Amino acid sequence: MEEPRKPVSEYSTKELRALCQGTAPDPARESLVGRFTRIFSIYTTRFFLHTPVTPNQITVISVIVFFTGIGCFFSSGQSTQLLGAFLVLFSIVLDGSDGETARFRKIAGRTGSNYTEPISHDVQYGISFFLLGIAVYMQTGEAPYIILGSAASIAKLLYRFLEIRYWNLRYGLAVGKEKIEQLKGSHDTFSAPIRMFYFLNKNIYSQNGNFLMLLVAAFAGRLDLFVLFYGVSYVALWLLLFGKQVYQLGGDIV
Repeated sequence: MEEPRKPVSEYSTKELRALCQGTAPDPARESLVGRFTRIFSIYTTRFFLHTPVTPNQITVISVIVFFTGIGCFFSSGQSTQLLGAFLVLFSIVLDGSDGETARFRKIAGRTGSNYTEPISHDVQYGISFFLLGIAVYMQTGEAPYIILGSAASIAKLLYRFLEIRYWNLRYGLAVGKEKIEQLKGSHDTFSAPIRMFYFLNKNIYSQNGNFLMLLVAAFAGRLDLFVLFYGVSYVALWLLLFGKQVYQLGGDIV
């Protein structure tokens, strides 16, 4: 039988990392930003472990912080936009703390990992680019950025849903999120172009990767280029993924 946890104050930071991050996603398959934020998430986790706040409530807090950061981009001031970028970064730190808190309290369950957390990301993707497109429109008066922001949000969600449909079709509805990640990870043994695609997908097109580009946009004062880049590239990625899946499924879909 597993021994009960000691009070959190009796654990060193190193011990807490071993308990809370030891079963976290494989660092080799995490984005650079994701690995970086785990340096800090253990400290916010320690804070939450002294409170009655649940992992799902931490997820909600992270979403609120995220959209507060996005709201800062409605200002054209560089300092406010930089604040917004770092609030987005802090939301990623909190996003790591929800799982770490659950692991420490031994309450990790299907609801958090299979519903609450994925839904929180869907909400962020589904609204954030649209809001940023409106922010650019308010700053420039150019309406096409609303369309580009909307295209980025819609295409990213469609990409996520297309992945889920394909993996469930190929490996069965019973396949879990962890198994899917393992299967994706096995693709690292494939050709250099495929490995490069996965690297870019993790570090530019994931939620964590969006932060890096948002930070660059804030420094450069070019939020318009951020919205343009993702509006075009997310649509292109969705079309490429759809074409690839149609080719792989072949005659099964006709």
